[in-house]
Amino acid sequence: MPKVTVNNEETGEVQTFKVGYGANLRKGALFNNVTLYKGMAAQLNCHGMGSCGTCLIEVEPLDNVNGQSLIEKLHKVGPNQKLGCRAKVYGDITIKAAIKDL
Repeated sequence: MPKVTVNNEETGEVQTFKVGYGANLRKGALFNNVTLYKGMAAQLNCHGMGSCGTCLIEVEPLDNVNGQSLIEKLHKVGPNQKLGCRAKVYGDITIKAAIKDL
């Protein structure tokens, strides 16, 4: 099971959890009570539909998640970034979360 280490840029908190191979990162984070959101975006988001972009994260190594989706291309995410709701985990990763506010 891949291990996810989350560095929350807003709170400075570091949390770790495991997900199944190919699991959706946002769903795994929610299941483990880990937030990917900054500020009010935790309550005011699109609930994983990919339309708001508030679950933007920075991922290392990028090879352990799926490639960029069309929705991510429309949001113009950076080269080492993903939307948490679009990320599928295939190996151990470290992410920076809570980097985008409403």
